[in-house]
Amino acid sequence: MSKNYNEEVKNITQTVRSVNDLNMAIEDFEHSAFEIEKENRSLKYQLEQKDDEINNLKKDLSLKDKVIDKLQTEKEKIKQELQKFKGFWHSLIGHFHKRICYDKDKNYKIVSDDLYKNGIFDSNDNEIANNIYRKVTIPENNKIEKNRKKNNDTRF
Repeated sequence: MSKNYNEEVKNITQTVRSVNDLNMAIEDFEHSAFEIEKENRSLKYQLEQKDDEINNLKKDLSLKDKVIDKLQTEKEKIKQELQKFKGFWHSLIGHFHKRICYDKDKNYKIVSDDLYKNGIFDSNDNEIANNIYRKVTIPENNKIEKNRKKNNDTRF
């Protein structure tokens, strides 16, 4: 009987150790599961924060696109107004040129000199208005014309 008893105690002890090992493994697993769940919640929160940030950036981008579109429209309007003004200025200089050079109207010469002295006409404008040999042109158009002629000359 003692042999049987020793065997049973040995078996029970081994079973208890196995159960203890199993309990420790279960506790480790539960702890790992808890840590994974905690990390998962943290990652979900971070993802929500990033999604909110992305949505805010998309809204900002949309607003900035609208501002850019508005500014481009305004820029086109300003360019059109500038072209009108350049046309007006070209006509004004041409009128002075015609009156001073061809009609020999001294009053226009006096006005032209006064505009030059007061900084309204620059030296180029004043020369165009007063020099019969100068063509009435816009400097930007001159550059475009020179480039066009240069390109045409080099093609042959």
